[in-house]
Amino acid sequence: MPTEVKGVIELQKALKKFSPDLAKETRKELANLLAPIVKTARGFIPSEAPISGWGTTSPNGTWANRGWSTAAAKRGIGYKTTPSKPNKSGFRSLARIVNASAAGAIYETAGRKNPNGREQAPLATVVRKSQANYGKQIRSGTKGQSKSNNPGAGNMFIEAMDQYSQIKDASNQTGAGRRTSKMKGRAIFRAWAEDGGKTNAAVLKALENTTIKFYSAMKAK
Repeated sequence: MPTEVKGVIELQKALKKFSPDLAKETRKELANLLAPIVKTARGFIPSEAPISGWGTTSPNGTWANRGWSTAAAKRGIGYKTTPSKPNKSGFRSLARIVNASAAGAIYETAGRKNPNGREQAPLATVVRKSQANYGKQIRSGTKGQSKSNNPGAGNMFIEAMDQYSQIKDASNQTGAGRRTSKMKGRAIFRAWAEDGGKTNAAVLKALENTTIKFYSAMKAK
């Protein structure tokens, strides 16, 4: 879970400048701590497309780069031990589990915000003659609305995901940290939830030990 630690980025910069060997040792230790979570999360990825037809892309490119591939979804789960870019609130993560697969991310989070699927977008008549669907009625709405003509499509899609894994909440682990509704999912966050906060605590301990080693080394010089 996200845990706020002040001064870690500055520490890493100092390590890189004054103690590169310790910096390398710390990154390796963090990687070893995160690797088991990655392995567990990959094990929660289905061995086949959770819903029929997901493995193909549509002619108009709707599913371009999001077609299902079990190998790609598993390969997309990994870890980073370098600082991320600041988010909107100014926070950066030093060590994190990431999901680089679009299809894997959809599987991870589908239904997290809307458990019963997105609401159906309303029908609207295309009035511009230059558009291909001129004169036809299409579903046009916001990004948060479903464009399917089947009002239950979203719910069916989520139910298909839930047959393989239910969404688990990883925000209630023990230890200090910022609670967020985004700490819910079927693979990475399920693995993180089942870990029960042990890895989170181990990462903090590793950073604490690195800090002690660094300042001890600086005093000895």
